[in-house]
Amino acid sequence: MDSPDQTSSQPEEAAVANGESLAPRHAAASLHAAPGQMVMLESGRRTIFVIQPGQRVLVGRGPGADLVISDPRVSPVHALIERRGPGWLVTGLDAGNPTWILDPTGRPHPVPPELGLRSGTLMVGGCLVLLHPPQAD
Repeated sequence: MDSPDQTSSQPEEAAVANGESLAPRHAAASLHAAPGQMVMLESGRRTIFVIQPGQRVLVGRGPGADLVISDPRVSPVHALIERRGPGWLVTGLDAGNPTWILDPTGRPHPVPPELGLRSGTLMVGGCLVLLHPPQAD
């Protein structure tokens, strides 16, 4: 799998993908994500990933994950996020430890085995993952 392109901000520090430390692409990312971006909010740090059409991002705690979340509530191989067509496809990979989607009121609901959405906010362990709608490619 290809590692997502990323920028990091608040505070500036390297993000982790595939077990390797990666330097931020831009020192100060904009306050708002652009279309087709995925934003990870974890422990007061915000990391923005530019996801290309068809690109898949493996989310988990293990060394093979593209997006590593160091949280004991996250499985080594937790979920797969793919930018597909006019939105995103989210696949939960551990039925015993679900990925959650927040409804408009902020209440979490478990993601079914596969969920297609234009945009939304996922909860993976203590981390929020915001999926912004892509522009027409």
